[in-house]
Amino acid sequence: MNGRTNQKKGEIAMKRNIAFAVLAVFVLGCFIVTGAATPSLAKDKLTLKVAGISAPEYRGTKSLYTIKDIVEKGTEGRIILDIFPANQLGDYTQVFEEIRRGTIEMGLIFLPSQFDVMLEVGSLPFLAETGEGMQEQLSPGSYVYSIIEDSLDKLGVKLLRIYGDGFVGVGLARKPKDPVKAGTPKDAMIRVAPLAVYKETAEDLGFRTASIPYADTYSAIQTGVCDGWIGGSSQINYLSFRDVIKYYIPYNCLFDQTGYIIGKDIWNKISPEDQKVILDAVNEQADKSFADSNAEDVEYQEKLAEAGVEIIPISGSEMAELAEYIRNTTWPKLESTYGKETLDKIKESLQ
Repeated sequence: MNGRTNQKKGEIAMKRNIAFAVLAVFVLGCFIVTGAATPSLAKDKLTLKVAGISAPEYRGTKSLYTIKDIVEKGTEGRIILDIFPANQLGDYTQVFEEIRRGTIEMGLIFLPSQFDVMLEVGSLPFLAETGEGMQEQLSPGSYVYSIIEDSLDKLGVKLLRIYGDGFVGVGLARKPKDPVKAGTPKDAMIRVAPLAVYKETAEDLGFRTASIPYADTYSAIQTGVCDGWIGGSSQINYLSFRDVIKYYIPYNCLFDQTGYIIGKDIWNKISPEDQKVILDAVNEQADKSFADSNAEDVEYQEKLAEAGVEIIPISGSEMAELAEYIRNTTWPKLESTYGKETLDKIKESLQ
């Protein structure tokens, strides 16, 4: 009796072991199939969420849709770009965090300096005096670009390219004194962003400054709280401030820029051939952005003039004097932020 009982128990145990073995094989098979679907294999489709901060009609956003078309066609549908413009996925600081985590894969955004102040280095005043000079400074191969690229790399983010949004000028409700001579009092107060680079630049140009939220800038100029503002291109001054400003000075002292970025982890899962398709598409749009910003600046200065805003011109020699003055006066004040050695190397690269 005990023998038959033991035999029965043995049979049950054997069947149980077989069942567990079959289950293990099934689970392993599912794991292998699931693992084969990871983005690292070029034959599998990978959808990337791409965050943008600008309105759908802005050229930067349009560049994302152009890149989308080129990439999806060039990878034969292996890479799909899902575009979310106009801060739909959050503002640029939130998006940057999400890209670092991998919950958003890619973006065209401002690079938030709270993670590394060196990400501001592309916004140095008079980093260059022309659009061509800015393109050289903010493209692969330059010292400035390498600083930004290395800083992002340490944060787990791959810099694909920098997008040129345009030079910044000063819009004013009343005409300042000696507008094209740096260092002389302008007898005007202007709104600045709460960044040292904006405040120091504006004050060294000769303006008094006030830190006012961007959303309140229009009403501040309208009510006389301040006389004008620095922080926008001719396009932004036309689209958002032409009704409250009477003068625009194209100092071209600062340059607005955004970055095409992607999380390093997701980038490393993309095949080299598909990486090349993405880079080629981004490079084409990045190069185009600088030429577009030059043409756009001319176009919107003309529109400002047509709207009754006086453009105060700055000659090439006057611009060179302004640039030299700011580099010699303002840059030393920023040494505590960026480091003297870094600024000296950048200055050498301008010669």
